[in-house]
Amino acid sequence: MPSRAQIAHRRAQADAALNLSRIQRGLERRIQALLERERLHKVTPAQANALMILFQEKDPLTARDLAAEMSLSEVTVGRFVRALEAGGWVVRDVHPTDSRAILVSPSKKAYRAFQRFLRVSNAILDEAFDGFTRKQMQELVGMTERLRENLEDL
Repeated sequence: MPSRAQIAHRRAQADAALNLSRIQRGLERRIQALLERERLHKVTPAQANALMILFQEKDPLTARDLAAEMSLSEVTVGRFVRALEAGGWVVRDVHPTDSRAILVSPSKKAYRAFQRFLRVSNAILDEAFDGFTRKQMQELVGMTERLRENLEDL
């Protein structure tokens, strides 16, 4: 039979996991609202995340590399890329040295809208981390990194 301390620890773990899930859903709802405010219609938070990664990388990425960066399956990212391409947000090109691979990069339309995507990104960061000190942010980064690493090996 577990001790009171073990039961309390398990409850704390469950509360933390539930909070992380709630945070994710809250972030997605708020990002969607910010995207709408910036008139970035028909772009989902996950698609916006993919675009921000592509903006940061500077060079085109394969769908496989984008999936790895997002910690998502290639199938899921493939759907994002097709939807983004249909919306005119990305362009796909054949890889110059591997004809089986497709390179994805932001389109001219996406670059024209970059400042709006950046405003969404900055707004959600400012809202989500309001009141956190630099030390608290460093601690949070360390804790979330450890959680991610714990789950990577599963």
